[in-house]
Amino acid sequence: MVQIKFTPIRPWKDFFPGAERFAIPDFHDLPKWNNRMICNLLYYQTNYILMAVVVFLIVGFMDPIGMFIGAAVVVAVFLGAEWAAENKAIIKNFKKENPILFVFFVLLASYLLIPLFGEVMVFLLAFKLPQF
Repeated sequence: MVQIKFTPIRPWKDFFPGAERFAIPDFHDLPKWNNRMICNLLYYQTNYILMAVVVFLIVGFMDPIGMFIGAAVVVAVFLGAEWAAENKAIIKNFKKENPILFVFFVLLASYLLIPLFGEVMVFLLAFKLPQF
């Protein structure tokens, strides 16, 4: 059985330092920038997970019905897309060749349902806010 180990929770001052610790990354050296980002995500992964859970819970407590309906709509769109991918060859091939684009279209379909189900935005906000 695979054992998952989380990194320890890093101190807040280390995780969220002042502006003096931030440096503009060198976008001309993409491998170095990519390595820096991956190292940061691995080093602070527990802090990021905790922040995501806290934001998710706060949004859920502020609007629980909206959160539930939003989650239900996103899950329904995803399940509908998966069903279509299993039953339609063209969609199955598209999903196999472009998995990221497939997920993008699923999220886009959820986004287009926002006027009908405004609660989708509540769920997506809680889901995406910690990533900023």
